[in-house]
Formats: sequence, C-alpha cells, structure tokens
Amino acid sequence: MELSYFETLQMVNASVERIDSLFQFWLSATFAAIVASHLAGEKLTKTYAGMLTSIYLLFTFSVVVRINIWGASIEGYLQGALFAPPSILMTVSVSATLYLGTLATVFFIWHSYTTNKTAGSVISSDDG
Repeated sequence: MELSYFETLQMVNASVERIDSLFQFWLSATFAAIVASHLAGEKLTKTYAGMLTSIYLLFTFSVVVRINIWGASIEGYLQGALFAPPSILMTVSVSATLYLGTLATVFFIWHSYTTNKTAGSVISSDDG
C-alpha cells in the first residue's frame, strides 16, 4: 500500500519530531551528567566517575542508534515522494553536536574527578 502525499508528510513530520524530542532529552542528560560530576565534589570517586561515564556512554549510544533508525525511516518515506532530502548541514550539525558533546562530557567528568581530588588534598592539608 502506497502512502498519499499527505500521509507521507505526516509520517516525516512525526519522525522529525521524535528525533528532535530525543535530541532535546539527550541534551538534558548531558547537562545533568556535567552538573552531577561538578557538584559531586570530593565524593566523586574513580568508581563513581566510571559508572557515570559508562551509563552516559550507553545512553548516548542508544540515542545515536534511535536517531539513525528514525533517519532511515524518514529516508524510506521520502523515496518515491516529491520531497527534497534532508539537508546535509542538518545531519552534520546534529552528528557533530552528539559526538563532540559526548567527548566533552566524558572529558569533563574525568576532569572533575582529577581536579576535585587535587583540590581536596590541598584543602585538607591546609586545614590540618
């Protein structure tokens, strides 16, 4: 069964909304990981930093897989329809944000761990 032009447009719109919603959720989780690692202070042990990094990377992997699946469904809807393909700029910008944001977040988690350990030892040596 072939979709009508209107049905195809609705399916593309629904898929784009899913991608946007998931991307916004990923951004929220990214900032949550950054804030959690920053506010954890001296309580951020190597184990906790490793667990936070692992959970965040698994979540990011899940997001990337879902975005790729929905992107493929959009391409499937557009085949044979009279729509222009998604802009390469949009694809590159989302991909760059995901990959660079992930790298920066993982770096920040471990930077917070090492910085807090250094700052903690200096503070405790001044107090004692």
